[in-house]
Amino acid sequence: MKLGGLFGQPKTLAKVPSIPATAVPQKAEEQQPAKQLSQLAYQRAKPGEFNITWPKVKPQLLKDYAPILTLTDLEAWLDRCIETGICGFDWETTASVETKQRWKDWLEDFKYEERKDEYLERAQEIRRQAERDKNDLDISTLTKKQRETEAKRIVKAAEKSAKEWEAKAAELDAEYEFQREIYLKTPLDPWQGDICTASLCPEPHCVRVVPIDHKKGKVFEPLLSRDAARKLFMDTLDKKILRNRNVRKIAVNLGFETKFAAKYEKYIQKPVADPLVCWVRCMQLASPAKISDPKRPATDWGLKPATLDVFGVQMGNFEELLAKHSVDFFDEIDASQGDGLTYSAEDADYAVQHDMYWMEIARQIPKYEDWLNNIEMPFGRVIGLMEYWGMRWDSDLAEVKRQEAEAAQEAAAEDIKQLVRDTFDIEINPGKGGKTNEVKHVIFELMKLPAAKWGKPTKTGERNVSLDEEALIDMEFMLQHKLAVLTEEKYLAVELPEGWEKIDPDTDPHLGKDQRQAIRIRQRPDHPYKEQGIKLLELMKKIQKYATLLSSHINGREKHLNPVSGRIHANYTPWTETGRLNSSKPNGQNVPRLDNDAFGIRNFYVPGVGKILFFIDFSGFELRILAWRAKDGVMIELFNTGGDMHKKTASEMTGKDEADVTKKERTDAKPANFGIAYGGTEHSLQTTYKTDYGIRKTLDECLAMVNAVKRAYPGVPRYQVDVVTEARDTGYAETIHGYKRLLPGINSTNRYERESAGRQAGNTPIQGTAADVMKDVQNDVYDEIGRGTALVFDAQELNIDVQELAVERNEAHVLLQHGHTDMIAQIHDEIIFEMDDNADVVDAAHAWIKARMEQPPLPDFPVKIEAEGSVGYAWGKKQGAYEWVAEKRGA
Repeated sequence: MKLGGLFGQPKTLAKVPSIPATAVPQKAEEQQPAKQLSQLAYQRAKPGEFNITWPKVKPQLLKDYAPILTLTDLEAWLDRCIETGICGFDWETTASVETKQRWKDWLEDFKYEERKDEYLERAQEIRRQAERDKNDLDISTLTKKQRETEAKRIVKAAEKSAKEWEAKAAELDAEYEFQREIYLKTPLDPWQGDICTASLCPEPHCVRVVPIDHKKGKVFEPLLSRDAARKLFMDTLDKKILRNRNVRKIAVNLGFETKFAAKYEKYIQKPVADPLVCWVRCMQLASPAKISDPKRPATDWGLKPATLDVFGVQMGNFEELLAKHSVDFFDEIDASQGDGLTYSAEDADYAVQHDMYWMEIARQIPKYEDWLNNIEMPFGRVIGLMEYWGMRWDSDLAEVKRQEAEAAQEAAAEDIKQLVRDTFDIEINPGKGGKTNEVKHVIFELMKLPAAKWGKPTKTGERNVSLDEEALIDMEFMLQHKLAVLTEEKYLAVELPEGWEKIDPDTDPHLGKDQRQAIRIRQRPDHPYKEQGIKLLELMKKIQKYATLLSSHINGREKHLNPVSGRIHANYTPWTETGRLNSSKPNGQNVPRLDNDAFGIRNFYVPGVGKILFFIDFSGFELRILAWRAKDGVMIELFNTGGDMHKKTASEMTGKDEADVTKKERTDAKPANFGIAYGGTEHSLQTTYKTDYGIRKTLDECLAMVNAVKRAYPGVPRYQVDVVTEARDTGYAETIHGYKRLLPGINSTNRYERESAGRQAGNTPIQGTAADVMKDVQNDVYDEIGRGTALVFDAQELNIDVQELAVERNEAHVLLQHGHTDMIAQIHDEIIFEMDDNADVVDAAHAWIKARMEQPPLPDFPVKIEAEGSVGYAWGKKQGAYEWVAEKRGA
């Protein structure tokens, strides 16, 4: 493998000292110890390069792959894993018995083949009957031309009817294929699938496969039922390996293995490794050219392509294996021998080999070995656990809101139609979102309102005017202030001379250039359709909100509703450029803020029966991190003494004493505070106000806010200069635990690229550090749930009181436990749990989680960390945790 060029040969602003060729280690045996080598590379590398010495790939040996069919053999093999301190593992899954039965029931009810045959037969019978009718035409009463005309009519009518029946058959095909595709994916869902095979690897090339539930071949403990055999395997693996702190558990895509472990109430305790995470994170720094899509860096880098690239081994293909055996699922293949056994074994084998290979690279990147082992790779378990639980969805409430939104959407559309009728006496169709070409014609051709924003060009290359919420807000602003183009906004802040209303800006010699243009704008007459235009834009914002509610927050979420769990299981990935967690299918983090949730979208998410939702979030966390990184004494003092940073900023912005700051002024200061944490400019702050708050402030107002923050907290602008200077030397930005984000443009001679990279350099250490700390907390929460769950399991197995067992083992009592205090979601600075509706459970869990979150992320961390807990019977209806517990106890 060769290290791809990162920057090519661009011009750079950074000065890079030359390094003699003799100073670079040439052979692995000549290298210094790993940590010294990483420091050497760090000191001598050009900005953004790490001088990685790629490990020599060891040859593949004769494979020792075999099945395990007895508990005795399983325990002996797991003891071997304990001896080596390594256990690469992998599950193969299949549709559960219940899922397969539901499919059979659906097929029986759907009557696919029977109905399709019937429809096609009807079509053929119609054509045959038409042929008979043609032949039966009376030649004695009809002329030849009349018979030909009638025959054509008969054939045409018959063909139309036949095609209607064939269309019904095609619809059957489409529905069958759609449902079958869903069915074939059920093995990936722990609520609809089961583990059928496991593979275990204590060292490279040596794997044992446990065929637990297969229709063909030998299986593990054949005298037991398959559910009992599966439980025996999982319990044995749990006691010997999963909670063994001396064994490194290795799995590619650890989140998937975690989901199925959680199904059987098993938790994978550290140390753990996910080679996929390791190779992606290492390649982002060591060989970024090999990543085809930086925003989705794992694309094309699954286990099989990675194994081919690194080891030159073509692993078996799952789809081809199923096709070869003409089966739907893996449990229909013999996994005790042949290609079924080999396929299972390879995943665990190469997981171990990849872990060894890529960790050699990680050790050469400063801090990466510790960050990967302690933060990033273990976090895959948290992802898996949250994906397993998901959040329960109130379909009844969602349906009520759907009907309300559809009615409101129709009413808004009718109001738009009526406004256009009253103004131009024409009929238009505004559609469901108000963005139809007819609406655009009214706005831009008839009313001739000024455009504010341009979208992507049309297929023909024409400019496409945007009508999204931000554009509508800008257009309304332009109408109110008589602006022809949005760039004229800067003239609104120009100070005008007294009596400007009567001054001729084109002839007065005392005016400056900006004053002339400012007076021209002020003296313009109002737009002829100002009143109607503003009303139309307001209606369009209204209809778009309802369209978004329906498409994104009701229909867009409900289509992901799991038919078995009754929950929505959003996907999570850690691949954002700052290291923050990303959510999709649907985006579980893209929900309106509580103070901006007019439709009550959060209330669609509810706890299970006998449960409550528990929320706990860091208070002003990213600002506290900024205070630490910026070494800003004012911010540190505010946070440590319980001061109000938003009031402080509002005071600086308005010139008022903090005691006189109004609620609105404090609210206006919030975006400025958070924006500056990300290195934001007046432009980004203006966009935040529009997109997050639905209001518009001028660039001058936003600039005044940015400057007010910088005046209030002088350490912040110094930090932003220092962090960019540092990034120009290193070529990357870094978080508290060592995650690094490459900044290829930081030394570019292109000003735009350089300034953009500079903002990223300021943002990443703040947002990325918050992500690191949250991951660290959630890793510990996962481990604590696993500890409590294991302790309860052991007590039940030994038939003794769980607390007595805890005392005997000198362990704390159970505070977090599977099925009672479950971590189900994360929204950046907030963790969401589903807990028993029990004051004692919530009180104990709250105390432990709060204490853990408030631990300083580093020794001598100068800023106090605070976490706040709350409880609710719906996501949008919550109260303080202490208050809830007191009420529950009747205090």
